[in-house]
Amino acid sequence: MASNSPQSDRIIAAPGPTILFPLFLLIELLSWPLRKLWSRGGLSARLTSAAIGMPIIIAAILIGGPFFAAMIALSLAAALSEIAVIVGLSRRNSTFLVSLAAIGAIVAVATQPDLPLLWPILAGGLGIAGVATITAVRSVSLPDPAQLKPILLGGASMLGAVSYLAIPGATFILVRGAHQGTDWVLLAVLAIMSADAAAYAGGRLLGRRPLAPSVSPNKTMEGAIFGWLGGFGATIALDQILNLDVEIWPLVLLALVLPIVSQLGDLAESLFKRAMDVKDSSNLIPGHGGVLDRLDSLLFGLPVVYFFLQWTT
Repeated sequence: MASNSPQSDRIIAAPGPTILFPLFLLIELLSWPLRKLWSRGGLSARLTSAAIGMPIIIAAILIGGPFFAAMIALSLAAALSEIAVIVGLSRRNSTFLVSLAAIGAIVAVATQPDLPLLWPILAGGLGIAGVATITAVRSVSLPDPAQLKPILLGGASMLGAVSYLAIPGATFILVRGAHQGTDWVLLAVLAIMSADAAAYAGGRLLGRRPLAPSVSPNKTMEGAIFGWLGGFGATIALDQILNLDVEIWPLVLLALVLPIVSQLGDLAESLFKRAMDVKDSSNLIPGHGGVLDRLDSLLFGLPVVYFFLQWTT
């Protein structure tokens, strides 16, 4: 629980480093048997991906600085690329390239606490809209809706994708740079993973009533309740493990809200995939789907942690 003495951002003191990897691995192992019934990925693929990816994730969070920012930027760029493929936009398209640059600029500015994020966000939005307009003017000689519509939809898709990815993605950097930022990022990631695993477990064991059949027919009310309980319990437990400087009642509020918001993030991505008639955002991560499939809950959860820190500090 809260410590009485101020602490600077740091590499976690014991018992942190000795339990982080086992915690990640335990969550993965507990969730796999039920996820296997849900997805195409097998045990070998899932565990191989986890064994490679989890140490990198932990290292990036613990190291912080340019390495952490680079990992966030690469993840967001990969997710943007997946969205471009889903909406049928070439990754050599100028609108996609400007969107990629906008993500890089927003992440870069987020690493500089004295620079306002408003400027790269506005510049990115204007850049995407401007490039899409120029492309339409130069490539279509007559007012032909059949030719103009894909350009407009591509520009709108990339503008929405940058807003969806880069603005929440910037909060990963901002939380990591806060007081005890290492611990707060770890709490968010592990609590959201716990909520995700518990939702799958509850849904497969007791799921009867559909949660959102038009978006994700396999999700159930029972699974959502289990996910909330798992996320709530993990948030409280991780506060004890990481010894965060926060009072009990604000922490309880965060524990109540975080798993709900993270499940909304999962549903939001499911809505996008259902509308575009795809199962996974890509096959980049064996047994898991795409980068966007792994980021969806975090993109909703980390902003909650960021605003929570703004409120409590």
